[in-house]
Amino acid sequence: MFGASRLGFWFRNPDRGARSSKVLVFYDPLTDGPGGNTDYYNSGDVMPSQVYSVIQSREAALGFTTTFVQSYAALNSMDLTQYAHLWDVGYASPYTTNPNDPTSKLTTYLQQGGAMFILGENANFGARDDAIDNFVTGLGGGSVARSGTDYAYSVAGTVQPEFLIANNNNSVTFNRPGTFTALGTGTAMTTAFTGTEYVAVMWKTGSLTSAPAGAVVSVLDINFFLGGNYEPDFIDNLSLSLNRR
Repeated sequence: MFGASRLGFWFRNPDRGARSSKVLVFYDPLTDGPGGNTDYYNSGDVMPSQVYSVIQSREAALGFTTTFVQSYAALNSMDLTQYAHLWDVGYASPYTTNPNDPTSKLTTYLQQGGAMFILGENANFGARDDAIDNFVTGLGGGSVARSGTDYAYSVAGTVQPEFLIANNNNSVTFNRPGTFTALGTGTAMTTAFTGTEYVAVMWKTGSLTSAPAGAVVSVLDINFFLGGNYEPDFIDNLSLSLNRR
C-alpha cells in the first residue's frame, strides 16, 4: 500500500530538478524543412545553436548546467537518466525518417520519469510537426492534430496560472506559430492563439498512458527564443514546468 501511495504522489508532485541539476539540449542536422530541404539549418534561417545559447543562459540563471548534443547518433549512445529534463531544439528535424531515429531512446527516458521539450514551428514545417504529433500519440497522449494554416501574424497570450512557477509574468507573444487543434490528454499552457487552437501544450506527469511518470511540452514557435520576440520569463517557466508538472 505504501508503494502505491508513493507512486501516486510522484505523478502529482514530481520535482525532477531535485534529483539532478543537469539539462540536455539536442538536435540532429538532417532536416525535412520547407520544400523537403534536408539541410535547412544552413539555409540562412535560425541555427539550433542560437537557441541553445539562450537556453544555456536561462537554465544557468535557474541553477542548471547544460550539455549540447548535435546528433541523434550521439544522443542514442548517452545515459539520459542523469538529466532533469531535455530540450529538443531541432525545429526542422523529424524522428522516424532519420536513420538514427531517437524515438525508442526518448520513450525509455520518459518512461523512467524524465521530461522533455519539443520545439515545433508553423505549418510550413509539416514533417517536423507531424513527428511531434506521432511521438506524443505513441506515448499515449491521445489524438493530437494541428492546423494547416500559416498564421503570418503575432498574438499576445496569457500563460495559465499553473505554469507560472519561475515567475509571475503571464504574458507571452507568439509570432507566426503553428497551432494544435486537438490536444489529446494535453493541457494548453496559454490562452488560444485563435479560436480553440493553441501554440503551447503540456502533457503533464500522469497524462501519457505509455509513459505515466514522464512529461512532454511542445511549443510550435521558435521566435520566443530570439530577437524582438524574446520571452525569457516564459522560457524560465517552461524549464520549471518540465521539472514540476
